[in-house]
Amino acid sequence: MGGDEGQVVLPAFDGGGRVERTGIALVHEGEYVVPAVSAEAVLAPAGDGGTTINFHFPVEVRVVGELGDDHVQQVAAYVFGEFERELTSRL
Repeated sequence: MGGDEGQVVLPAFDGGGRVERTGIALVHEGEYVVPAVSAEAVLAPAGDGGTTINFHFPVEVRVVGELGDDHVQQVAAYVFGEFERELTSRL
């Protein structure tokens, strides 16, 4: 997201298209935004006077075959670890 001094270059969808990564968008008057199924963000006042944003989106992991409880826990830990890594890398 570099640019000339004092400028930031943002990805654009001038001709439309599928958004491949979650992020903040600048929309223009007259444009439509259609959220993904089950995707939502909820804003709530935080105890410190700020605002807390909670993002909700579906996650589905399909396992073919049988797994014991230990393996299910390992898969869940891996998936949530990857989410945390990705989200904190964007701060």
